[in-house]
Order: sequence, then structure tokens, then C-alpha cells
Amino acid sequence: MTAFTNPNVKDNSHLLDRETSKLIMAKNDRYLQTSEQPRIIVQTVNRVNHLTPKKLSKYKHTVFIVVGSKDQKRNVQIYTSKDLHGGFTADIRGSIIRAQSDRLRSNNRQKFNQGLRFVFRACATTIDQQYQYSLDKYDLSAEERAQITHPHRLALPIALALVVVLGGLALFFKNNLHSKNK
Repeated sequence: MTAFTNPNVKDNSHLLDRETSKLIMAKNDRYLQTSEQPRIIVQTVNRVNHLTPKKLSKYKHTVFIVVGSKDQKRNVQIYTSKDLHGGFTADIRGSIIRAQSDRLRSNNRQKFNQGLRFVFRACATTIDQQYQYSLDKYDLSAEERAQITHPHRLALPIALALVVVLGGLALFFKNNLHSKNK
């Protein structure tokens, strides 16, 4: 990968593997065939703060996935040009990253790249939905989209909390009913 350059991949921290780079190039090549020509740029930098891309306001139809890396710490952020803010609200960007937080924090290069590919594909799916492009093999499946909108990690604690609340209410009403009958 050292001899290879692409304007959509800026891997200054040498974190991306070949499969991730191929995915980025393939999807962006497909976008070049559309009238809007959106782009998803993946950039790695050697810092974990101040990740906002330079001249972000000058871009159109562009999503930046910026990976900051320094001393075993990683920070992944998604930035968009103003015209894509409707599809990429702060909640959506946060949900995409949270869905893969374990992998994105991993020091294992393979796991990290799996998480980054998921983030990239989630961004591509959001762009495809916003511009009403047909979904392709690079987009997320319905199950993967559900991971973003309904994270499984929250399902169990919410269910347990509901059981505790309903159990508490049942006991309260049962005790209250018994005390009135006496």
C-alpha cells in the first residue's frame, strides 16, 4: 500500500488494510458514475483531538471518516458537508460509531478494520438512501442497519429495567389491595 495513492484514502497512520482500501475505492468509483458524485473520504491522522478536516465548509456531497490514533488510543469521527447534514444528524453519526465501538477501540488491526468497514458501509448506505440510489453489495443489510437503530447491548438492560418496574408496581398494588381489604 505504500506505493498506492487515492484521494479518498489518506492513511497517514498506516491503520488501513487492503480490504478496507479496496472497499473505499470501489464504492467511491461507483459514486463517480452518478450525477451528484458524492464521496466518502477516510483519513487517518496521528492525533486523537482536533480531527475536523481542513476547509470542510468548502466541500459538497462529501463525508469524512477521520480516525485519530496516538499511543494505543483511537478516536473515530464522522464529518459531513452541509448538504448532507439532513441525512447525517449528530444522533445518526453517533449511533453508527457506537454500533462498532468495541472494534473501533481494538488494538487488533483486523478487528479495527472490520469496524471501520462497517462505519464506511453505514455512511454509504445513508448516502444511498438520501440520494435514493439503489442499494448494492457495499451497503448494509437490514440486520446490520438494525444494529445502528436498535443496538442489542441496550435491549437486555431495558428489558430488565421494565421487568423490575412492572414487578415493583405489581407488588405495590398487591400490598395496597391487601391493606385496604383488612
